[in-house]
Amino acid sequence: MAANNRIFYACQMVGFRPAFADGTPTVAKGVQSVGITTNFNLEQAFELGQIQIYENIEGLPDVEVTMEKVLDGYPLLFHLATSDAASVGLVGRSKARADVHLGIYSDEQDAVTDSPANPLVEVYCSGMYMGSVSYTIPVDGNATESITLVGNNKEWRTGGTRKLTHAGTGFGTDAPLALTNASGGIQRRENVRLKQSIIPKGVYGVQQTTSVGNSLVGSTGVPLVHMQNVSISTDFSREDILELGRKTPYFRAPGFPIEVTCDLEAIAISGDFISAFEEGDPDLFSTTASGDNTTEEYIVISLMDGTCFDLGIKNRLSSVSYGGGDATGGNVSITYSYTNFNDLDVLNRQDPTLTSLNYTPVQSGYIAPFA
Repeated sequence: MAANNRIFYACQMVGFRPAFADGTPTVAKGVQSVGITTNFNLEQAFELGQIQIYENIEGLPDVEVTMEKVLDGYPLLFHLATSDAASVGLVGRSKARADVHLGIYSDEQDAVTDSPANPLVEVYCSGMYMGSVSYTIPVDGNATESITLVGNNKEWRTGGTRKLTHAGTGFGTDAPLALTNASGGIQRRENVRLKQSIIPKGVYGVQQTTSVGNSLVGSTGVPLVHMQNVSISTDFSREDILELGRKTPYFRAPGFPIEVTCDLEAIAISGDFISAFEEGDPDLFSTTASGDNTTEEYIVISLMDGTCFDLGIKNRLSSVSYGGGDATGGNVSITYSYTNFNDLDVLNRQDPTLTSLNYTPVQSGYIAPFA
């Protein structure tokens, strides 16, 4: 087989498996892009008596893998990279590690299923930790997931050391799992389950339904708020913990507390009605938020394919911005930015972790990830 003239999307495939485990990697579906960056950290030492460098010391290499996929009913990248996590929350997932395998196949075929059983060459990144994860649900386009994995080891493989295989992947006739099981296909704006989502009552127009639940949908089924975009993200801010006797860190500790952000953008039909008083909102006097302008809120975003984002009950409004609608055209929009710390449970019915753990939502009855 001749060498490739180029590498493009149809001749690449990526897979995950628990770090340093045996077995065939699980192939990720719906992946849109993958990139690998390697930095060799150099430290220079000089000496009296010469301008020339005394030694150029090579430190620990940093390997960073970035990926993006569409939300399509198949397992999320976040879940594949933390498949042996002890819990579904950020603490359990922060400790899990994964091996990442990127296979490069022949560019002579329509799909990797027509190639040999193993790729021509494989990039093996071992012992990778979750670095960051973000989700975007826009009004125009596909709902996407982006992750960053960090580690210190990368190896190019050929011959018998390749582990990735296309067997059973379905490439060539593949389609979104959420399409084949009638869950909306690739998730878009119409696949947001408004009645199963909980939006903070600070968002103008949201109707409070119970003591913990707020709805975007009125009693007639008409949306009360014209949402345009939802963005959820967090960064684990890893720090190397080193020890004498070896070069590699024995652990890359996450920087708890970890901030989780959620931005909710809506078309303005009136003002944002978020007031800021020096001595706090008078409506909150004699409550647990007395003297404050904001209260703690519960946020849940649910999609038709069974993906659900539970941000817990302690989200606080950190900022609100009102803009747009200038003389060149366009609509005024309002963006509400909420933050919490350490609270982000990303649920999906294909999550391998959920098959072995009993997950209970913060408020029972609002989250049905397997519905």
